[in-house]
Amino acid sequence: PTDSLDCRLIRDLTPLPHFTASHLPATCSKASDFPLPSTHTRTAAGSRSSRMWSAAAAAARAVSVPVSPVPAPSLLSGRRGGPRGGRGAVSVRSSLLDFVGGDLVRPDLGKWLDDVEKHKALAIYPPHEGGYEGRYLNRLRYQGYYFLDLSARGLGDPETTLTKIHPVCPPSLGRQPVARWYFPPEVDYRLSLLHPDAKGLVVWIHEAKVLSKAELQFLAMLPDIRPKVRVLAEVGNWRSFVWKPLKQIAGLEQNPDAEE
Repeated sequence: PTDSLDCRLIRDLTPLPHFTASHLPATCSKASDFPLPSTHTRTAAGSRSSRMWSAAAAAARAVSVPVSPVPAPSLLSGRRGGPRGGRGAVSVRSSLLDFVGGDLVRPDLGKWLDDVEKHKALAIYPPHEGGYEGRYLNRLRYQGYYFLDLSARGLGDPETTLTKIHPVCPPSLGRQPVARWYFPPEVDYRLSLLHPDAKGLVVWIHEAKVLSKAELQFLAMLPDIRPKVRVLAEVGNWRSFVWKPLKQIAGLEQNPDAEE
């Protein structure tokens, strides 16, 4: 480069050759004022970069990719592996319940309504994935019931929480004094707010499997204390939505399905 060229910053991404301070012109005071290289130098650097990239691409293509000995499963045949009877064959089974909801296949909504009115307190076993209990809930809503959803975890004493004025102590965080707030009974308060045309109140207890036998017995007897109340307690899970009278699960009545 000559002294007539202006010193400016290099903004090109092309790799540059190594320069020392002796190659800098007198008008450039520091390496940041480095002038542009000549055309010959740029071309030589670009050719070296191209050769490097070509070598890297050839090395990448030369790497052998291991192939899995087991072929991908076929969605049509439902088998994985070689030919029929070969190694790794897996059969896929499906039923009508996998494509249509189990509550639609089993016409048990009528029996559901009859059991709710007959026993008034049921222990329900919804599937783990959930979703099926929504149709049974909506059918009760269509009949004119209102719902009170509660979780058994943190419920406390069911008798005190549902039918009596009960205290609640908020956390003081170590600075405020320990306060105690009194709340009205949950069931009686909801019953007082029901519409005159409402058929009743359904107390839906989630995670009731953590309750003791005495607490389940009180929930089973709650409809006898409050006639307009129905109790549904989730005491477990099953493959399909099933239910049993809560009094049989709590031990107040003999369970015919129990093992002798």
